[in-house]
Amino acid sequence: MDEMGEVRRFRSEAPMFDDAGLAPIHRRMRAEIARSGPARSVRRSRGRLAMVGAVASVVVVAVLSTLVLRDEDAPLAAPEPRSQPWVHQEVRWDTWQCGTGASTDGYSEVGSFNLSPASQTCRDAPAPPQLKDRWIRFDGSALATPDESTGRPDDVDVWEGNYQAGWQMLSPEDARDLVAQLPAAPAAALDLIRARSAPTRFAGALRLTQDQRDFAEVVGVFSAAPAIPEGKARTLYEVIERLTGATEPVRVTDGVGRDVLAIGMDGTYRDNSDERNSMQILLDPESFAYRGVRYVAGLDYYVGGKSSGGPFVPKGAVLATATRASTAIVDRAGERP
Repeated sequence: MDEMGEVRRFRSEAPMFDDAGLAPIHRRMRAEIARSGPARSVRRSRGRLAMVGAVASVVVVAVLSTLVLRDEDAPLAAPEPRSQPWVHQEVRWDTWQCGTGASTDGYSEVGSFNLSPASQTCRDAPAPPQLKDRWIRFDGSALATPDESTGRPDDVDVWEGNYQAGWQMLSPEDARDLVAQLPAAPAAALDLIRARSAPTRFAGALRLTQDQRDFAEVVGVFSAAPAIPEGKARTLYEVIERLTGATEPVRVTDGVGRDVLAIGMDGTYRDNSDERNSMQILLDPESFAYRGVRYVAGLDYYVGGKSSGGPFVPKGAVLATATRASTAIVDRAGERP
């Protein structure tokens, strides 16, 4: 093995010994070889060779010691920052022709939805669909949306900050790691989700049952994870199926024409804007891949109250569908797959 060559490859600035510096060591090595002689026994020759090897090792140690002493005085180089990928999401919103309000969790379409006649006349008719792009840094530390002022599709506004903590939602990285460790048993999977989910049980939260909170947190995992293997997705679906109050799944069509399963939660609904409607998750009927959510009226009511002249909304009416048209990991905010 070429020890000197190895050391030089470690550090290109390693000091090079000249002949004068190595001469004393060479003389000691030649003297040891001369003393070993051909009449010496094999055992003794091996001992002398071992001594020669030890002397050679001194050369390497001396070089390494010089390097260590030299580095102690040199400033340590800062590690290169690890580049974080981004998760691009394209979401299509289909709603009524009405003023709308969506209180979504962080960087997703998951949350609550309501109609309001305040900003425009409210009609029970479909509004033109809206396509929304957003980018989430993989560790959840930034969110980006298109900068519509420039007219260039790749320009974005970026908000730095811990959106995982601020919006109480798992980052794509945390959701991916949770999914990777998800047990196959639905009960154990739910325990892990409760332990890992971002805290949502605070005093000002909507009046939800434990099962409704569990449902929202499972949907949050579906929404946040960039991709979920089919077996893990099936386990998450089974968690929802076993919740008290889970609705019977129905076959519907999402905003881009895909056949999907819609499943949600029954609950106690109240005639105010935040508690009239319920969320249902949309999943592929075969792979249980996440396709989005839709919002359905949980009771009969008038938009804005009966006296406002708002339209009547019957229980079960679909008020909005937020379809996740695509999810992809990209190198930078503004990049589309």
